[in-house]
Amino acid sequence: MAAPGQTQKKDSAMPLVGGILIIIASIMYFIGGGLMVAGGALWSWADVGEGAAAVVCGAVVLVLGILALLGGIFATQKKNFVLALLAGILTIPSILGLIGLILVAVSKDEFGN
Repeated sequence: MAAPGQTQKKDSAMPLVGGILIIIASIMYFIGGGLMVAGGALWSWADVGEGAAAVVCGAVVLVLGILALLGGIFATQKKNFVLALLAGILTIPSILGLIGLILVAVSKDEFGN
């Protein structure tokens, strides 16, 4: 129970669910980035210019996936609201990421920055 004059901290499952959805979306980033890197590597042996571009784009998507995964983990632990919010923003192209972003943003008061 909270002492007089203090507000009791809310506790809901929204950051946990939002974090899980962001983690799932980040896994999709890993799959997509991995396919782009693998596909680009297959084309690069044929000296096709697009192959190298696909490898670079795939690597960027993999890095974004790592950032999103870290933010999703922080969201499930209710730590570092800014990184959790950034992860949600990075995963907006996925409907799961968008829902995760909304859940994390709505539950801002539950994070212990």
